[in-house]
Amino acid sequence: MVDFEKLEKKWSILAEEAPYIKGPITSFNPLLQPPDWYDAQRFKRSQRMARKYFLSLNIAHFIGNILLIHLPDVLVPVIATGNSSSPYRVFMRILSTVIHILSWYDDDPFDRTSKTHQSMITVRRNCHMAVSRLMNNKYPRSNRRIWLSQFDMAMTQWSLIGIVAIRPDQCAFYGTSDKEFEEYFYFWRVIGYCVGIEDRFNICFGVEGYEETRQFLHICFERCYKVHLDEQSPPVRMGMNLTEGVFLALQGAAPRFLICYESFMKYWYDTLTVKHPIRLDTFERKLNYSIFIFIMQYVLRIRLFYVVFSWIFFFLQRRLFGQIEQVKTYCEKHYAHIKYQLDSEYFDQIDDQNFATGLDMNQNPINNNDEARFDNKQESLKYYQIDNYFYRPNVKE
Repeated sequence: MVDFEKLEKKWSILAEEAPYIKGPITSFNPLLQPPDWYDAQRFKRSQRMARKYFLSLNIAHFIGNILLIHLPDVLVPVIATGNSSSPYRVFMRILSTVIHILSWYDDDPFDRTSKTHQSMITVRRNCHMAVSRLMNNKYPRSNRRIWLSQFDMAMTQWSLIGIVAIRPDQCAFYGTSDKEFEEYFYFWRVIGYCVGIEDRFNICFGVEGYEETRQFLHICFERCYKVHLDEQSPPVRMGMNLTEGVFLALQGAAPRFLICYESFMKYWYDTLTVKHPIRLDTFERKLNYSIFIFIMQYVLRIRLFYVVFSWIFFFLQRRLFGQIEQVKTYCEKHYAHIKYQLDSEYFDQIDDQNFATGLDMNQNPINNNDEARFDNKQESLKYYQIDNYFYRPNVKE
């Protein structure tokens, strides 16, 4: 039986305390000190289970990363670091994330010689710690909130596990047992610890069994992600612009009839019952949407077809890794004019508007006259840009 009172208490702690605590733990390196509750054999078992549904997991990770940049507190660091300042760079950010995440399913994260450990060290140092240091030192917030807080880290964790829990069929997890889902939740409990999330804020810790975990992840979606997505505020629309940028870049490696932003995002926005402005106003988009629905809802139910589509997907994915320069050239030729930038005033505005957790959204509605500040085609007053944070070397602990 689900203890909803316990889930409400866990959410209250997450929403009220986590935004004011620095994201990656710095008092110790979690990758060098496994938690007391860590079970190495169970972790290996969860990795093997993940391989069985790897296509579904890749779908969930992709859409999760897309939804994550719709959150204003995540969007600002993503844009401010310059790592997503153009279609090509936002494409590279997503691709870099995918490459790292895929490596986490291979080895022991606490084995210093493993590829998984090395990947997580890179993410911890060159991504989380570097961005946290940059944003909080150079752009301190006026309301005591922290850039890349424990709350932001927890919502990032949700982006990689939440969709699996609340919409499993839409990710093609057909025939997956509750026990298999529990193993997957355990995997992300461990990964959450490894990236520096405190146990009390770890969305897969302190909840028991499939149904209780699923219900808590549903609460996280309803009270954070869905609030922002339904609001359709300028920063959320900026997140949609970045999402479209990913698909624009992908056209440099795949034909549009295979990669269609409108049909893909309409499927997921409708699936998650959130408001959106997307319209399928051409025959090509309607056809692509129909094909996508048919594959996701019918074809992938059959295990043989699931295996075949998995092989095709990973073949195209490996091929994409070898077409980076082609994608870059394509973007420079067709989309050099598109720049994703933030007006410097937004660093103060975001604190005034209470965008972060969605708890007070109705008390401070955003002024839609500010939408121009988030327009990817308009020049900004100041453009905060640093080196590509995902690849910055030699950031010390």
